[in-house]
Amino acid sequence: MSNAMAAILEDLRNHPQRSPVVFGAGVGVAALAILAGWGLWLAILAILVPTAIAVANRPQRGILIMCALLPYDGIIKQFAPGWTNPWKQALTLGLLALTFVCPAAARAQTRRVFPQWTKVFLVFVALGVISAYRVDRETALVGLRLSYFSALIALTIWRCPLDRRDRDTFVTIFIAMATVTALVGIWQQTVSDSYLHDLGYAYNETIRFTAGMTVRSFSTFNLPFPFGFYLMLAVLIGLPMSLAEPRRLRSKVFFAVLPVLLLGMFFSFVRGAMLGLAVGLLYLAFHRYKVLVYGIPLVLVAALFIPSGAALTNAVFSSNSLGDRTSSWGDRLDHFAENPFGTGIGTTGAAAEKAAKLNFVDPNTTYVPDNSWLKVMFELGVIGLWLLVVMFVSMFLMVRNTEKQVTGIDRDFVAGCTAQMLAVMAASLVATYFELVPMDQLFWITIGIVAAMAPREKADAAVFRPVPTVRRGRVNSGR
Repeated sequence: MSNAMAAILEDLRNHPQRSPVVFGAGVGVAALAILAGWGLWLAILAILVPTAIAVANRPQRGILIMCALLPYDGIIKQFAPGWTNPWKQALTLGLLALTFVCPAAARAQTRRVFPQWTKVFLVFVALGVISAYRVDRETALVGLRLSYFSALIALTIWRCPLDRRDRDTFVTIFIAMATVTALVGIWQQTVSDSYLHDLGYAYNETIRFTAGMTVRSFSTFNLPFPFGFYLMLAVLIGLPMSLAEPRRLRSKVFFAVLPVLLLGMFFSFVRGAMLGLAVGLLYLAFHRYKVLVYGIPLVLVAALFIPSGAALTNAVFSSNSLGDRTSSWGDRLDHFAENPFGTGIGTTGAAAEKAAKLNFVDPNTTYVPDNSWLKVMFELGVIGLWLLVVMFVSMFLMVRNTEKQVTGIDRDFVAGCTAQMLAVMAASLVATYFELVPMDQLFWITIGIVAAMAPREKADAAVFRPVPTVRRGRVNSGR
């Protein structure tokens, strides 16, 4: 489509007398569409067609559009027609297909070597496919999709890497969307749960409560958990970039809205997000941004002014939730001992709940481990858990090596990505992180961006070249 549009524009440049005719025809079509009541569709096409052309020329733009839309997936699921629900999968496949037909200038060089972690990931996928034969078809398909499908986004970015300008736009989108979602989350604390229910949100699904019957903010997401984790990622990626360029307008805006982001995260009451944020900030403070160390005493002093008996404090720092989870994990260890090689892909967590609905089974009977590491162990056994650990370690080493290779503002970007990865690894201890939208997609987007920033090139094949030797004053080339 992009080539056809380019041909039309080139023809108009070569034959300028045709431009008024084309313009008049376009106006006539627009007028007829408005008279026929198709004005809305015409406006939609006026946006979609130029956007599609721009994305076809550079699939990187599609990745950025996906990043801007992902925080609103909960609203799309809640209020949009049902046929729009798989928009993420459709966009992922579409962008991957475009990487094979887009202009060569948008694609990366071919002489590159995939990161080491990709080999472990492929074995991990193969293990999941093998385990799929042990479960029913619905469970297998749902489990495989939730576990591995989003990795195609990283492949898209590998084929069409984001340049420095794209990465800068990625950070801007993150900060802007996080600000909007944080404000919506704070607003939800000012309205009643019945008001949110009247909007169409369901109790015990989207609308959830914590201690003291306090509503957990979910903002534009479908659950409080992705809301809290999203703000966690936004802080960790925005903070190092803002510290590197403190005089930039975006940085000043970020520092101004940082309390809003933290307050929105607090009202989500997601302890995993707070744990991950603490781990990520500690890494940034002691690794590169020493100024953050001075903020630790301030946080401790601020904590002293929070009433210990307040309902909000108990909701956040209560150990009851963690105690319930550890008890649940302990109760399942016997089950794991009976199935050391796992029960099969998709048999726990959100995948099991969706598969149960497809099989007309009560989803409440499924087990949600609230731990990504244990989820893999329960489904794929000790081999799957070992592969997951090896993959994460390999990814972390890749990100750290990339941070050493890049220079300038890119180093600050990768430092934020490293902090994000540590935060994700910590948060996965208390949440099935990779079953949440958009956390799964954003993880692979970040990994894909970093992997394409400093890839290793393929070595040239060895060629035999005889070494000249000197014999009796003459040069002998070996011939």
